[in-house]
Amino acid sequence: MGKLEETAEELYIYGLPLVVTEITHWGSDDLGLKHCRKFPDENNKRVVKLNTDTLYSLGWTQLARTPYIVHIPDIQERYYLFPVLDAYTNVFESIGTRTPERSAGDYLLILEGEEIPEGYENYQIIRSRDSLNSILLRIETRGKEDYELVNKLQDQFIVRPLYPEKVAPVPESSGIIPAEYVQKLSAKEFFELFAKLSAENPIREEAYVEKFRKFGYDREQGTLNWNELDEEHQKALEVGKASALKKLQEDRRKDENIYRSNYWAVITGGIGNYGEDYLRRATTALGGWGANLVQDSAYAVAYQDAEGELLTGGNTYLLHINKDEYPHAAVFWSITVYGEPDKFLVKNSINRFAVNSHDLDAGRFRKNEDGSLDVILSSEQPEEQNWLPIPEKGKNFSLALRIYWPDQDTLDGNWTAPYIRKLNRR
Repeated sequence: MGKLEETAEELYIYGLPLVVTEITHWGSDDLGLKHCRKFPDENNKRVVKLNTDTLYSLGWTQLARTPYIVHIPDIQERYYLFPVLDAYTNVFESIGTRTPERSAGDYLLILEGEEIPEGYENYQIIRSRDSLNSILLRIETRGKEDYELVNKLQDQFIVRPLYPEKVAPVPESSGIIPAEYVQKLSAKEFFELFAKLSAENPIREEAYVEKFRKFGYDREQGTLNWNELDEEHQKALEVGKASALKKLQEDRRKDENIYRSNYWAVITGGIGNYGEDYLRRATTALGGWGANLVQDSAYAVAYQDAEGELLTGGNTYLLHINKDEYPHAAVFWSITVYGEPDKFLVKNSINRFAVNSHDLDAGRFRKNEDGSLDVILSSEQPEEQNWLPIPEKGKNFSLALRIYWPDQDTLDGNWTAPYIRKLNRR
């Protein structure tokens, strides 16, 4: 690639999280939290890699038009997370059980540089550089029998615009799957939308503003006029988009925040707040939009079994956790099955998508006599009680392990991930 194409690739990777956030935002009304009253299933495809450990509530802001009032109740019954993400998917505020100094109370979410409205001087202030911010409330839910309690807790949280009459309409979503939709946008559609969104959600780094100006970007207006570009610049944006997507699909992440254990990639940092690691920010936006800070929930992902072969439906696997190697979670942990490459929950006959520590407490899964745990991963129901369904024959899948409020050993890489062994070798 030439320098112009390389610049276009860099711009695509930089801007992709903003565009994914906007497409995910479509279909909202930006007037308050929208509560999911039950666990998601295979039909929920707005956001990839949804968990079945917490009930979600999702809210959005338009800070360019109005500040937002936020009320956090005093929640003691369940663990909760109330992260606020900017338009580029950085968690810039994390309120919840882990942060008692920043938990219950009244907050004002307001754009940087705006004056505090009269009467709200005593509110705790959260400032954002972006108009578009997302709030992904998660409340620990100990099985379906916990819905009634958690639904009542959800109703106690408030996110609402101070001036609702100023909130602008949001485009309809029409069943769009954001991660897929964004990748299908033409270079013209993508870069024009990126430019438009940047007017209220500014590009942070001057170097990237200058890169964008090479293609006719107007920072003040938030515009890029594709039709005014010559053929060379249009072609460069098209080539840059294609090469960026190839790089993202190869998932070339830096390894300093990942350690490997039994073919799991345990992520110990670098997500939730990405700094200048724009490649990881973009890959996470495509494959795990809305990721938390690792201090709130650490992640591990497995695409392969213990012999390095891809996890594939139709096979039978044994997932084993030694009695002294359970995930080090201050609250709870879970292991969830996702289809690949779409990263959605997998349809199955018993609507079971994960196993978590609450399942052990409730007797839905049972430990071995020595305190270890064996879980059968298979497409067809086995005789054993501890069954976690996987896709049908020929379809790949991955496992995601979440450790809610991990200890320092986990974040330092001093923990052994579960062993995944294929049982029906031929």
